[in-house]
Amino acid sequence: MTRLYSILPLLLASTACEQSPSNKPAPISAAEVTTPIIDPNSSSTSLLDVDQKSMSDKIDGFTQTPPVDNSIITIQEYAIDKPATWFWVPPKSLIVSANYVVPSVGKNESALFSATFFNEGEGGHFTENIERWKSMFRNNEGAPIKPEIVVIEVNGHDAVVAEFHGEYMGAGAAWHLKDHALLVAEVREPTGNFYFKVIGPRETLNAHKEAFLQAVKSMRKLN
Repeated sequence: MTRLYSILPLLLASTACEQSPSNKPAPISAAEVTTPIIDPNSSSTSLLDVDQKSMSDKIDGFTQTPPVDNSIITIQEYAIDKPATWFWVPPKSLIVSANYVVPSVGKNESALFSATFFNEGEGGHFTENIERWKSMFRNNEGAPIKPEIVVIEVNGHDAVVAEFHGEYMGAGAAWHLKDHALLVAEVREPTGNFYFKVIGPRETLNAHKEAFLQAVKSMRKLN
């Protein structure tokens, strides 16, 4: 079982919960990141299936070098503004273009942000992916959850954001995590589809939801 939140293959209500002074995201070091996540190199079905024949195309975008400009998150020829408290960690999968630790709130563990890119025709349709992500959660009574879906404007056109919360079961994992959440934004551009995700304790995601939305909305093409 993977215990580092610096690995994710992964794979929202439009308003964020207000933070009280006691719930302000606390600084955190990489050594403190302990929330389990899905191993992108495992045999389990990932949140976004990738055709193996296209993996070589992703090698150029894979790096373990910290970004030169710490104020933005770059993916392909695009960038989004980086929330001030998030910090970079090296991605452990060719599928993931960028990983950032999202600091914990209170006694909760940290969350993880990931950015992925798929060429047109890869990664599946968003509605199909929603069903896959939905299957990874259940409510406290063990019943299926109903994701919240909103449309936002990104780079001059519509993008879709989905929020899932409940008991996180992973992709067929034996371990479950209560009160967890997943935020996913899909942005379609002429070059392909971009997915921005944050997964972690629900309280942590609630505290960072507005920062996540503002970051996604800031997406623009680099000159």
